[in-house]
Amino acid sequence: MIHLLLIEDDLKIQRALSQYIGYQEDFNLIAVYSSAEEFEANPTLLQPNIVILDINLPKKSGIELIPVLKLKYPSCAILMLSVNNDNESVFRSLQFGADGYLGKETPLDKIKDAIVDLYNGGSPITPAIARKVFDHFNSRPVYAEGLIERETQVVNGILKGLSYKLVAAEMDVSIDTVRKYIKSIYRKLQINSKGELMAKYRNT
Repeated sequence: MIHLLLIEDDLKIQRALSQYIGYQEDFNLIAVYSSAEEFEANPTLLQPNIVILDINLPKKSGIELIPVLKLKYPSCAILMLSVNNDNESVFRSLQFGADGYLGKETPLDKIKDAIVDLYNGGSPITPAIARKVFDHFNSRPVYAEGLIERETQVVNGILKGLSYKLVAAEMDVSIDTVRKYIKSIYRKLQINSKGELMAKYRNT
């Protein structure tokens, strides 16, 4: 069961997502909020696996809320849902710790696929946004100081948008081995999420 938290101020989108999630047998929507302030005033005590987060919230933006969510729910993944597809919004979201980024025009069934992908260790992004990210990374292999060769392979796989499962297949190792590499990479680079990893190499 994937436990979800939704923070979205557009009531039409909020209602559509809530109803759709409610129809999915493997999803459990534990709480819905319309603003960062509403969440901060009464945060759910239940631990979400994934937070679906709008950027353009009424006062405090969704980007500003990411660190708050990560602090309160350290193991959650954050899926940004936004009409903002500009480079600044995308990369600021990643820098603050977002794990996936979709446009609000994304069909509901594709949002469902993205949630499952994110839960399984992927980093779902729409094709238009992927192009923005990959333009920065595709021709720039990462050779981070302090990482061993296998850790560097894991990093490059993640920067290409691969899930842990696909990285493991590409490297011909188990997914548990990939997770061990990830923990080591995060420790060495002093980061805590795939979003931070992608943002770190934005300008390398």
